Amino acid sequence: MTKTVLSNQGFQVESMGEHFNMIVAENSNFVVAVAAMNTIQNLILAEPVALDAIARRIQSVELGPKKWDTYLVLLTQEKSAEDDDITRDLYAINHDTSRLRRIAHTGVDPTPEAVRHALAPFIEPVTPTTLIAHTDALDAMLSTLISGDVSEELARRAVVAFEQGASLDDVL
Repeated sequence: MTKTVLSNQGFQVESMGEHFNMIVAENSNFVVAVAAMNTIQNLILAEPVALDAIARRIQSVELGPKKWDTYLVLLTQEKSAEDDDITRDLYAINHDTSRLRRIAHTGVDPTPEAVRHALAPFIEPVTPTTLIAHTDALDAMLSTLISGDVSEELARRAVVAFEQGASLDDVL
């Protein structure tokens, strides 16, 4: 799923990882390594191994300025509980910027929407393909009145009265 989400965003994606499943994705702006674990504990245990793997990888190739935009993203479906030790460990992962930046996400469902949300910093925002026509509210009100069995003349008088701040009693 992660592979598909990133591929659809123009990333070149390849599998990597000896001890667990990890992918590395690269586009013109970022290098992103993503690993998904079953539990938060496995996520925490995998972080140093994944970090070493991606750090070796980025040292072996010429990335130019992208070297500073390399991320390790760790995902798990398990939702974080109110456990102080787990919270501290996740905080430490998310705020340790030595070697490269890390993002740990918990509670990520295995759906394209959830994965896109977790990878939002690397996903181009969705923009509407068609512009929504902005209609005048009074024109819309007139159309609604006419389509609702109000005579066109009465509907026009009601809209004019509304524009002028008059009461509907003045129209009727």
